[in-house]
Amino acid sequence: MTRHAAPLMLLLIAACSFAASCQVDALSGKRTLNLYSYEDEKRMGDESVQPILAELGGLYPDNASQNYLNEVGQKVVAAGRTRLRGEADFPDWEFQFYLVNTSMINAFALPGGHVFVTRGILNRLDDEAELAGLLGHEVAHVFARHSVERMSKMTLMVIPVALLASMEETQGVAVVGIMAVQLLSLSYSRGDEEESDHFGMRFAARAGYEPNGVIGVMQMLNDYTQENGGGQPEFLSTHPDPGNRVEYLNEQLKKEYKDYKPENYTRNAAGFTTAMVDIRNAQPAYDLADKGDAEMAEAFKLFESGGQPAATPKYRSALSYYLQATARVPDHAILHVNAAQAHYYLEDYDAAEAEIKNALQLESGTFWPNFMGGLIAIQRDDNAVAQQRLQNALQLIPGSPVGLFYLAVAFERQGDKPGAVENYHASYDALGGEGDLAERARQKLIELGEPDPKAK
Repeated sequence: MTRHAAPLMLLLIAACSFAASCQVDALSGKRTLNLYSYEDEKRMGDESVQPILAELGGLYPDNASQNYLNEVGQKVVAAGRTRLRGEADFPDWEFQFYLVNTSMINAFALPGGHVFVTRGILNRLDDEAELAGLLGHEVAHVFARHSVERMSKMTLMVIPVALLASMEETQGVAVVGIMAVQLLSLSYSRGDEEESDHFGMRFAARAGYEPNGVIGVMQMLNDYTQENGGGQPEFLSTHPDPGNRVEYLNEQLKKEYKDYKPENYTRNAAGFTTAMVDIRNAQPAYDLADKGDAEMAEAFKLFESGGQPAATPKYRSALSYYLQATARVPDHAILHVNAAQAHYYLEDYDAAEAEIKNALQLESGTFWPNFMGGLIAIQRDDNAVAQQRLQNALQLIPGSPVGLFYLAVAFERQGDKPGAVENYHASYDALGGEGDLAERARQKLIELGEPDPKAK
C-alpha cells in the first residue's frame, strides 16, 4: 500500500464504521452497513429512472394500465409503512410505479422508491393479489434499503470501458449510461430475498389482499423455469432463489395466517382482467416484435463476422416482423421505432424517417423516437432536425455518449464549432476516452484544432 493509499483506506474504514453504527434496517431493526445517506440514495434512484426506462422500451402506452399499477402499488406502500420501525426514521418518499414495455419477465426497485414492473411479468399473473404480492416484495427491498446496502458491501460492478466500443450505436450502455446498467445488474443476497419475500406477503395482506398472492408469483416463476428447460426468467437473475421459496412461504402462511378466511381478503381477479385488456390485446403484436428483436440480435452478430452482406437478410427478416407488429398495433411508438431501426441498418433512411415520424407523432417527448430520429436525420444530412431531436433525447438522458457524439456532428455540419467541440469533449469524457467512438471523438477534436484530449 502506498503512502497516499493508506490514509484513504483509513478514511474509508472510518466512514464504514460510522455508517454501520448509524444505519438501522427499517424493517428488521438491525444495524446494517450503509455508506449512503437517504439523500444520496434518492438522488441515485431519481437520476436512473429515465435511462432505465429507455433501456427497457419506455412506459407501456396505456394510461389506464399505468394508473391501475400505481393504485395497487400505493395501497401496498401504505400498508408497508405500518411495518416500519420508528427508530429507522425512514423518509416519506413518494413511491413511483412504472409499467415498462418489455417482454422480459421481471420486476425491480431502484433506491428512492422507484418500482418497475414489466409487461412480460404482468402478463403472467392471474389476479390482483398476485400483483400486490409482487409489489410487496419490491417495496420491501426499498424499505430495507437492500440496493444501497449491497452497493456498500461491494465495489460497484465496473463495466469494462472497452465493452462500450462493442455496443451497437442504438443499444446498451453507450446509449443509456453505465450507472443505470449497474443498478439493473445489481443482484440481491439470499438473505435480502428471504426478507423481501416474507415482508412482501405481510404488506399485501395488510393492504387487504390474500396473503398467498406472492406464493402464486413464485410458483409462476418456477413453472416458467420448468417450461423453458431450466432457463430462468430475468427476475431470478437479479433476485436469486434462496431455496424453495414456495415451500418456505407456505410455511409462513401457515404460521402467520393459519386462521385467515379468504372472504376477509380480496383477489380481485375480475378487476385485474379488466385492467389487462389493452396489454393482452397488444400481446400478439409484441410476440412479432420479439421475433424481430431476435433477428436483429443475430444480424448484429453476423455483421461483426461478415459485414453488411452477411447481416442484411436478418435485418430484412426483422423488418418484416416489425412491420407486421405495427400493422396490428399502429398506435405504439416503440414498434415504429423498431421498424425505423431496421430500415436504418438496411440504409433505407427515407423509410426510416417515415417510421420515426409516426413514432414522434405518438410520443414526441420520449427518448427512443428522438434518439433514433436524430441518428436517422444525421444520415439524411438534415442536421437542424438532428440537433433538435438529439437535444430532446439528451434532456432525458444527458450523459448518453452516442447522443452527445452525434449532436456534435450536427453542430459541426451547421458550422457551429463551439457546440461541436463541447459535445465531442462530452462524448469522449463519458466514454472515459476508451473505445472506437471515443477515438472518433478525439480525432474530430484534433481536426477542429483542439488539443489532443488524450494528452491530458
